[in-house]
Amino acid sequence: MNRIPKRTIVTLLTAGFFFLAFFPNLAVRDVSLVFLEYYRTDDGTRVDVEKSQIDEFVNNPETGLHRYFPNAQCNFQPREGVAEGRHCVLQERFVTSAEFNELMQAYPKLLDDRRSEIKPHGLEKWFSFLTEKDIKPLTVKLGLDLQGGMRAIFVADYDTYIAKLEEKYEPVVADLETKIRTGQLQGEEKANAEARLEQIKEILSPSEERKLELLRQARDIIDKRLVAQGLTESEIRIQPASFSIAVDMPGAANSSEVLERVRDTVTVEYRIVNDEATNRVNQMDFLEEKKRIIKIYQSPRPDEVLVKKILNEVAEKANLRPEEGRLFQYWSRGANGTGAMLPRDFYVLGPVVMDGGDMADARASVAPQSAFYQINFQLTATGAEKFTEITSNNISKRLAVLWGDRVVSAPTINEVIPTGQGVINGQFGEREAKEVANVIREGALPLPLDVISVSYVGPTLGQESIQKGIYSVVLGFVLIIAFMLLYYRLTGIVALVALFLNLVLMAGILSLMEFTLTLPGFAGAILTVGMAVDANVLIFERIKEDLKAGKSASVAIDSGFDASFWTILDANVTTLIASIILYYEGDGAIKGFAIVLFFGIVSSMFTALYVSRLLFDVALKYFKVQNLSIGFYRKTTA
Repeated sequence: MNRIPKRTIVTLLTAGFFFLAFFPNLAVRDVSLVFLEYYRTDDGTRVDVEKSQIDEFVNNPETGLHRYFPNAQCNFQPREGVAEGRHCVLQERFVTSAEFNELMQAYPKLLDDRRSEIKPHGLEKWFSFLTEKDIKPLTVKLGLDLQGGMRAIFVADYDTYIAKLEEKYEPVVADLETKIRTGQLQGEEKANAEARLEQIKEILSPSEERKLELLRQARDIIDKRLVAQGLTESEIRIQPASFSIAVDMPGAANSSEVLERVRDTVTVEYRIVNDEATNRVNQMDFLEEKKRIIKIYQSPRPDEVLVKKILNEVAEKANLRPEEGRLFQYWSRGANGTGAMLPRDFYVLGPVVMDGGDMADARASVAPQSAFYQINFQLTATGAEKFTEITSNNISKRLAVLWGDRVVSAPTINEVIPTGQGVINGQFGEREAKEVANVIREGALPLPLDVISVSYVGPTLGQESIQKGIYSVVLGFVLIIAFMLLYYRLTGIVALVALFLNLVLMAGILSLMEFTLTLPGFAGAILTVGMAVDANVLIFERIKEDLKAGKSASVAIDSGFDASFWTILDANVTTLIASIILYYEGDGAIKGFAIVLFFGIVSSMFTALYVSRLLFDVALKYFKVQNLSIGFYRKTTA
């Protein structure tokens, strides 16, 4: 007697939870657009954006906003940090990141792409208990074939790579050849020198395998850079025949975005501090310049051109000579260590003595006896030798650590450090420490890459594919409905309810996974719709056999589910095994197909064996059903 309420509660909670997880994909979203106050040309000239340009963009029925969102109404609203009349919000349903990015890239001198955004749905904030972040994204992402994006192909420039190696090894080769020719080396020393020359020769003439190895290293670094920027759905493939790398980025809308994300990454460098020049600069009255720089970096869109201009003014006033070094800014949280990370002092630094390429690994961790984080790093063998030499030659001097153009730490070298391990201390928060560690781990590309092709896949093709995919699912659903009702009559409704709930569960699971849906994924969904009724067919046919034998409806239902359980389980487990193999052995789109198939089978087993039984129990208990309408059969008589 207690079985029915328990099944009902479990079913309703499960269906409700996964429906809420999928609902943000169907809901209306707020799209926030921020308009620039000015932009800069290539030569650094400032150009103001007039209010009339904004009005034309918003109100023209044929161009601007209405070209991308024809029925949109952009309502101007106040927003913190944005000037009045330069922020508007429109509401759209089914807006993709590709459509949004295409709008941003079409108007780079009007729209602020850093602050414009598709706002999260309220349910995404509620589901944040599933993640460490404030928001749990609940959108099924679309692949390149559905929402559009960029496809860029990079080819390895081995000529430039070898030319740089020749420049690097030329002095070494000349020195060794001279010593061998003049007889300065004899015996074992001569043999070692000849072996070294042979090794350098092999390095300067890389084999096919070595070229592919360099290409694989470049692919891994590109992947790390994209993942660090949140582009986890990107697909990167090596094309061995042409020694090239293809990068597909769903949602990206222009070539500059692809190139910047792949090729331009902040680096970590080490420079010796020129304490004499640094003290001279900081003893001068540059309080006004510091305030101006801080104000620039406190704005949502810092003007780097203006910062560079101020730094040049400071260097000129301080009579800083080129041989003394370059002027940089030291970033900290202020005297009490609780403020925002901002540039607060000037440092004069010498040339780069070591960079991130000398490091093998770096991890962020909580600094002992401190509220801040630190970066623990491990040097390569070459880097350890270099670090030992640097620390031995610069005792009592400061070694500045730069993250991009920011000085984040400048510890004093008190002793020689030969261990190959070190710590970067600074007033890092958790996020900043992890970013610095990521930058170190990403490293530099092992060889130059040239762009040979950049193509844009528009969302129009994707929208057409989505419509056809949805049409296929709906058509399959309608045909199954027609078959089940015609063949199994009223009992077919049980299978249809289970099938509908199966789609809800599958969609909710994919939303929680932030799954990237491609056309093969749609194929997996269509296949799942067809396979979802298999279990019901097995159960219904067994129930029909028992009814033909003269058993009552309740007995036939119990027997039908019990007898069919292991057959259904066995059939679906073999499909699950196949989907797992496809996932681990496949690539890209094949994995998408396998994931949809796997979770579709899991949810169909739940709905067929659990939910269908619930519906039959409800029919027997509350509707007092005695004779099942379950298709055509003739009862067997004794």
